[in-house]
Amino acid sequence: MEVKLVTNKSEWEKFVLSQPHALFVQSSHYGEFYEMMGEKSWIFGVFDGDKLIGGSLVVSTHAKRGNFLYLPYGPLGEGAKILFPHLKKFAKENNFDFIRCSPFWPLKEGMEDVLKQSGFRHAPMHILAENTWMLDLSKSEDELLAQMEKTHRYLIRRCEKEGVRVEKYINETALEQFNNIHDETAKRHHFHRFSKDYIEKEFKTFAPHNEAMVISGFLPNGLIDSSSIIVFFGNMAAYRHGASLNLDNKLSTSYLVQWEAIKEAKRRGLKWYNFWGVVPAKAGKNHPFYGITHFKKGFGGAQMDLVRCHDLPISWKYWFNWIIETLRSLKRGF
Repeated sequence: MEVKLVTNKSEWEKFVLSQPHALFVQSSHYGEFYEMMGEKSWIFGVFDGDKLIGGSLVVSTHAKRGNFLYLPYGPLGEGAKILFPHLKKFAKENNFDFIRCSPFWPLKEGMEDVLKQSGFRHAPMHILAENTWMLDLSKSEDELLAQMEKTHRYLIRRCEKEGVRVEKYINETALEQFNNIHDETAKRHHFHRFSKDYIEKEFKTFAPHNEAMVISGFLPNGLIDSSSIIVFFGNMAAYRHGASLNLDNKLSTSYLVQWEAIKEAKRRGLKWYNFWGVVPAKAGKNHPFYGITHFKKGFGGAQMDLVRCHDLPISWKYWFNWIIETLRSLKRGF
């Protein structure tokens, strides 16, 4: 086996789509998004002869606290043991301070061994969700409704009965509306939102490929009340961003928006609806994600806990980054 740069993006996309969970953050399009943000991207493939059997999209991040290479939900497939030494050499040659890896590997005994053997350690913060909520879309709509919490079904049916309208968009106007609502949501719930520029560039990378959509809910009086950005890639739909105003306490439009997103994923023939981040199983009510977790879990599904984010220190600057991120993690409460 050997590690080589993959220059044929179609070859990489085909490989990513062949995985049990096709992840949009490992798509070559996600690398294009990082390049729009002024960073760089590479696809390192592990080959057995001429056959691509593993690898990862790798993106750069430059910050005052340190520059690093990042594997978003990578690596995939086989060959991690030879991929990591190759990336370490690449990082040293290109003056990166550390490598950060967030593998989409189930959290079970032994799964972290290959990381530890390659010199990785637990990162002080995560970038992508390490506890995610997955809904199996192979069931019928009636079966999906039946497995929801009773309150979720009631709120969805009430919205439908009272004339809440849900619209699906792929345009800048809807994206601007989402960002306005997202601002209000962040203020109300006291969280640090993704920047407008980040969300717009991410959306504009995937939307032209019919892989991203804004789904918005409107009250009977015509006012927009909630909005979500959903990414459809491979066999999975991902609830990437969400926002709501809660203008009418009796009509929780965000529930109907999620139900319409689930039905859109089924219409596209996808296997999974990924609700993205939820709290760890033993977390208390003081966890910042507790409220949104209750909302997500009520739609049915199962929790998938992943291997923690890991770092491979390359230079002394990593420890400066480690101190800053450790303090930030303590401040955020997770």
